[in-house]
Amino acid sequence: MLFLAAITIDKADPVLNLAAASKSVFLRNLEQSLTLLYNPGHGCFYSLVKRFFTHNQVQQLELSGAEQRWQQAVQQKEATEIIQQCRKRYTDLQFEYEKQRLQCWSALMAAAENLLQQSEGQTGPETLNLSARLLGSLFITANGKKNKPLLLEFAYKPFYRAVLLLRLLDHLLAEKFFTEPQWQEWYQLRTPDAPDQCPYRQQLQLPLVMACLLEHFGKLDSQAQNLLTDNGQQSADRVLNSEERAQFLTLCRLGSTTLLAQGLGDLPYRGSKREEREQHQQRHQQLLHKLQLFISTRPDSALGSLFKVSQAYSAIVLPGRGRYKYDTLPKAALLMRDAVQRGEYSGLIVDRLFRLVGIFPQGFGLVFIPLNDDGKPQPRYEFAIVNSFYPEKPDRPLCRIVSRSQELKNTTFNMSLSPEYNLYFKPARDRLKSNVPEQKLKELLQLLYKDAEAQYLRHLLPQCWEPDNFFSLGANQNLWNNAHLRLN
Repeated sequence: MLFLAAITIDKADPVLNLAAASKSVFLRNLEQSLTLLYNPGHGCFYSLVKRFFTHNQVQQLELSGAEQRWQQAVQQKEATEIIQQCRKRYTDLQFEYEKQRLQCWSALMAAAENLLQQSEGQTGPETLNLSARLLGSLFITANGKKNKPLLLEFAYKPFYRAVLLLRLLDHLLAEKFFTEPQWQEWYQLRTPDAPDQCPYRQQLQLPLVMACLLEHFGKLDSQAQNLLTDNGQQSADRVLNSEERAQFLTLCRLGSTTLLAQGLGDLPYRGSKREEREQHQQRHQQLLHKLQLFISTRPDSALGSLFKVSQAYSAIVLPGRGRYKYDTLPKAALLMRDAVQRGEYSGLIVDRLFRLVGIFPQGFGLVFIPLNDDGKPQPRYEFAIVNSFYPEKPDRPLCRIVSRSQELKNTTFNMSLSPEYNLYFKPARDRLKSNVPEQKLKELLQLLYKDAEAQYLRHLLPQCWEPDNFFSLGANQNLWNNAHLRLN
């Protein structure tokens, strides 16, 4: 795998630097969405949850102690001034902790609603396109955030995971995989053009996204973090053994439950109308019940498997692990199918996952042998980026062609790429090597690398490429608009 895009932008050129800094409206909106989850110091969900797990026990003791002191003052008939002071101390603490809970609710709802606004379209094809764009953009831009592990772990991964979960949910409901009749009814009656009145959106998708976020952020529980880092002695990305892993997952689930019950809890009604108050309380209790049901579902249940599979795939394809290697990411399918054999995941859901995404992640950079007008392979290679769901076969990705004569540019052509011409696969590389002299292959590399360093020439043929520099140009960020489809 080569970092081919690195030479397309001259960092000393102020004009290109300005272009590199440009961002499409979509990408700016996506980055703003990520700040709802992780943006320390600005009331993001991460900061609020971190504060809760750090101070919850102390706050509960403070509140309990203040209440006991107030009751004691009343029972012992202390001076009125003392009783009032004790009561004020208790109510002030109660008000402060309730304010923190409301902030947490607000942040969670905002993040979940924002995600749905970006991932859901008014038609099925539009929803798939928006979701592919989100996952592809997250995947490409995450490569430049490797030095920001908390941003990756608490913004990129939960966002990616939730979008993937939504698309798998749609697929499984279309196949009537879930046995809950109410879910099927909501799915059949969905009205994507009127999301506020859509029961599928409000009663299932929104609570599931919220539960997905709660489950992910449950790992901020102090005990879970202590186990993960060996009480601060090791890095958080260390590999856990099977016993530690099981204990960590248990602590995360307990953390999610505690966060829901104490960090969120009841949502008070602000108003004076009794009927509205009762309706509000009923809706909120239903939401709490759903969230508790979702985050406590058995891992081997249908819903539990959906959570696990989307989490596992997100953890593999996004950076953050010490053993992360870009050119091995397409092997995620093999890793997860091996896990199916060990009984860790549902084989059916893993199969549907790779039917949806294929073996190449959205946004993955591929190198291919182009065909001429007669359908014959040409003696060179070009570049593409995976940009669509549901490939004909998992190893035949749907891509946007992003080069002409090895010059990187956003074209107006998509293609279905055959393994026969995909340089990720060794037979395709061998085909090109056998048809093109070694000197010609070196010349092709020299077109890409001005210095033609020996470390690049030794490879001769790249099997994939990382398009993050290419994607940093605003003109190259819309790889998902309508385009002509080619076969290659």
